Parts: sequence; C-alpha cells; structure tokens
Amino acid sequence: MSKRVRQRQIKTAVEDIMSNKVVAVDADSSVQQVAQEMAKRNVSSVILKDGEKMVGILTERDLVRNVCAKDALASKTPATAIMSAPVQSVNKNSAVEAAAKIMVDSGVRHLAVEDDYHELVGMVTATDMARHLRKRLDVSGAELELLEALYME
Repeated sequence: MSKRVRQRQIKTAVEDIMSNKVVAVDADSSVQQVAQEMAKRNVSSVILKDGEKMVGILTERDLVRNVCAKDALASKTPATAIMSAPVQSVNKNSAVEAAAKIMVDSGVRHLAVEDDYHELVGMVTATDMARHLRKRLDVSGAELELLEALYME
C-alpha cells in the first residue's frame, strides 16, 4: 500500500467531530430570545431559519460585538440585524481539513454541517477542530492540561 493511500485512509470526516446538537430558531426572534435559547441549550451559536430555509447564524461573538458593546436593547433588536449570512456549510462526509480551510478562508468559527440532501445535521466549530487536533498531536502533560482548559466544555 502506498504512502498516499495510507494518508487518505486516516483522514477524519467532519461527522466524526461535529456536534449533533444544533439549535435553530425562527428568524423573526429578538436577540434576547435567541440569547435565552442559547443559554438554555448551552450552545455558542444558533441557526436562524425562515421556515425550513437557513437564513443566517448568530454566535456569542455576534452578541458581544453587536449588542453588548453597542449597548443595544436585546429585546428590541431583531436577530436578523446582527446575524451572519449566508451560513457557511460543509458536507458531513468532507475531510476535517476541508472544513478547517473553509473556516480560515471565510473567517468563521462555526460551520453548519449538511448531509447529501442539504439537510442540517450538525455543527462543527473551531473548538471541535482544536479537540480533534489535540487528539491527533499526542499532546501530554502541561500542554494537554492547557488545551483541555481552553477547549473543553
């Protein structure tokens, strides 16, 4: 077996590191309603939907930069006013490296994960990527403790 074939076989698919815990909320929600749902479900992002269509993503970072930092009234701010759109996505069968490239090229930390029928099946985050990398790098001792403190929920 060639070295190239062996390398291809050890690639990890996005579905192997993604979270199945996807929270979707109605695009007509206020930022306060979205933040409450994020807190209740313990997630760092939500997908905003208009019916079945993904129209945007709202993250904790969006809340901090666009509501808290600007002293905006969360109950009166529409989620669509601060969401990121379009939603960057990746197929669940894609290699983790391909997802990381999309994140870097797009400047995002969250990717929606879709199946072959373009149905939303998960979310992959920069934290998921860091956990995956930590496992692949055989990190131990103080470095491992630091990575776990930074990226474990």
